[in-house]
Amino acid sequence: MSTTVVKLSHLLDLRVEDQDGRSFGQVHDVRVRRVTSGEPGRPPTYQVDELIVGPRGLRVRLGWRRARGPDAVSPGDVVGWDDVLAIESDRLVIRRPRDGERRDDVTS
Repeated sequence: MSTTVVKLSHLLDLRVEDQDGRSFGQVHDVRVRRVTSGEPGRPPTYQVDELIVGPRGLRVRLGWRRARGPDAVSPGDVVGWDDVLAIESDRLVIRRPRDGERRDDVTS
């Protein structure tokens, strides 16, 4: 996806669908990574890396998870930022999962 400025608060709770309209739930959390460490007088810059979607993503956001590592969600609950095709006012459109990838069709 091209470089675009988006408020993280706009992404949270958006419906997530692939380009065929299949639902993957909602965005429940956003993972970012630091791109630059910053300099005196300039803050560091960050970039969206992944979106956490679906019911398990909500449990992780609320702290209801069994594992305590940063990857307490399954790969099917994680959408890479590079897989985002469009950000619309009421939904996020993602690339269809590749063969071998599994994103369970969910409603939350």
